[in-house]
Amino acid sequence: MKRNSRAPHGALAKGVVGVAIAAGLSMFSAVAVAKDGFPQQIIVKYKENALLSKKAEAAIGDRLRAVGQRRGMLLQRMRTMGTGAEVIRIDRDLDARDLADVLAEFKADPRVEYAEEDIIVKPFLTPNDTRYNEQWHHFETAAGIRSPTAWDVNTGTGATIAIIDTGHRPHADFSGAIVGGYDFITSTTNNDGNGRDSDASDPGDYNSAGQCGAGSPASNSSWHGTHVTGIAAARGNNALGVAGVAYNARVVSVRALGRCGGSLSDIGDAMIWASGGTVAGVPANPNPARVLNLSLGGGGTCSATSQAAINSARSRNTTVVVAAGNSNANAANFDPASCSGVITVASLGRTGARAGYSNFGASVEIAAPGGDQSTGTANGILSTLNSGTTVPGADSYAFYQGTSMASPVVAGVAALLYAQTPSMTPDQVLARIQSTARAFPVTCTGGCGSGVINATAALTGTTPPPPPPPSCPTGYTSYTGTVATVNGSVYAPNTTGFTVATGTALGGILTGPTGTDFDLFLQRRTLNGTTWSNIVSAETTSSNETINATGSASYRYRWRVYSYSGTGAFTFCGRPQ
Repeated sequence: MKRNSRAPHGALAKGVVGVAIAAGLSMFSAVAVAKDGFPQQIIVKYKENALLSKKAEAAIGDRLRAVGQRRGMLLQRMRTMGTGAEVIRIDRDLDARDLADVLAEFKADPRVEYAEEDIIVKPFLTPNDTRYNEQWHHFETAAGIRSPTAWDVNTGTGATIAIIDTGHRPHADFSGAIVGGYDFITSTTNNDGNGRDSDASDPGDYNSAGQCGAGSPASNSSWHGTHVTGIAAARGNNALGVAGVAYNARVVSVRALGRCGGSLSDIGDAMIWASGGTVAGVPANPNPARVLNLSLGGGGTCSATSQAAINSARSRNTTVVVAAGNSNANAANFDPASCSGVITVASLGRTGARAGYSNFGASVEIAAPGGDQSTGTANGILSTLNSGTTVPGADSYAFYQGTSMASPVVAGVAALLYAQTPSMTPDQVLARIQSTARAFPVTCTGGCGSGVINATAALTGTTPPPPPPPSCPTGYTSYTGTVATVNGSVYAPNTTGFTVATGTALGGILTGPTGTDFDLFLQRRTLNGTTWSNIVSAETTSSNETINATGSASYRYRWRVYSYSGTGAFTFCGRPQ
């Protein structure tokens, strides 16, 4: 049995005999504070002349007390606004259904002109990063991902992204972002002079002519991982450089690419370790990531090694985001872009059209801005870099293009979703991203997934429909719903309840999302009463709960689903309904 404070509003904690409401009480001994830091309030505007007499004032005060008494809460008139409307404080944070019921009572009063929630509004955030105005992928209409209004919801605090790449260079725009990492390159000739170790910093991936195969050209260091890291999570609003998509997320830096690339085995181990799995000979990762970004790939369909590593990461509830590839070809022929269970990302240019280099096809789930510098350098994606040609130099910034740039955009949005709802699964993250994507402004030839990723809609849009509910036993009625607020509750399937003949069997079966803790309550009140009380509860640590009871003709009954931890869709089977 879990602690009694879990019970929904109106339920009595163990040992509490009753709740006293003093008529005429004008001050609270305590005020409940809502999750956004403000007490819950409503605004009620009475019609002109409704408050002109002392008798009318007293009648309205009596109305407040009556509503409060019926619902087991206290209502207090706080002040009169310049509009003449009254601000009324409620002594608890109500869920959406209960708040709607309270407002409905006031709206039904013929003296009331309107009644509404005193909602909390917040400023629209535009970061003060000095080069933010060059980061068109955040805010432009054609290909931008609508970051500014998404940041009004959250900025990634609490989420962790693993960037599996060339490692990173320490950079002023990463201050406080990097929370550890590991070098998974087993080769001892890959520019750092050793094999696997705990140093994920990038020594440079430069090579001389012929070093990466006969006829291969010489190449300077790309600092690729540093650029990718900045797109996903460079610190934002710090009056410096650029802002990442999830600019307050933590980053685990994983070095798996070096001179000439990286091996499949090293990358597979990197995925497993970064998501919190065990790799022989490597210390456990103290900061398991919920999002892995792989801006890398090779030719060929998905390998067994890649798929096994992806499956391992997903088993720990980690989302894997991968670049579609830069060959202007079908992504089905590239690894890991063609693997199952990943989010494969195509690249868009500044106009919203598919970049000419981007892979495409049915393996692609979503498209994101990755830049197209065929029309100018500034039409690439600006991010963090290093000025060194071969070995490290000073901090710098540069425009790059590629599906490597589009992938961390999506990884950043996934981190925002996990920061908002930690209980989400990889499938739910994908469904949310796809269901809230916006239409392509220009036809995406070859197939680029569900649309252009929309960070704001992903965070504020409707949760994707749940899977079809399981069949209910004979005699039960199926009902689906969603708990949107932790420590909030919803009635299922109605608020008014139902009556039964004495001796009728009552049954409730709740099935909720994996990783959440929903509880089920059976409540009753007398036929002419207004106060509901819990008579049976099911409160295990999962979201699968069952109640069986026997009804009486002397009462009305109703079911209530309550979230102790986690949010999401549930299925309820009840009898009778």
